[in-house]
Amino acid sequence: MTLDLDTALKLGSFVLSIGAIVYAFFANRSKGNDARFAVGSKRMDEHDLQIQALKQTVDAMPGKEDMHRLELAMSDVSGELKAIGVHMTAQGDVLKRFANVQTRLEDYLLSGNNK
Repeated sequence: MTLDLDTALKLGSFVLSIGAIVYAFFANRSKGNDARFAVGSKRMDEHDLQIQALKQTVDAMPGKEDMHRLELAMSDVSGELKAIGVHMTAQGDVLKRFANVQTRLEDYLLSGNNK
């Protein structure tokens, strides 16, 4: 196989082009990636802080047992309010009777029927 000058120049140009591509790839790879890695690292740190805040919020929320106790307490309060309502109705009836007696006494005293 003979290598003439034209083929050698073309082959040399091809090898030089490949070498330039490989050099550019390795030289520019670290420059762009450092900035991208810094941005990515910052975003991951922000996500980590958000996840920690979310965990703290979830941990502070009441559990199933707490909600059940609250439901039971609310039903107790509801029963007590019903009992108070019944008692207040009875008190209202007593006050109506007292008001009727008082009205009758006032009418009697104002009519002048003092015997």
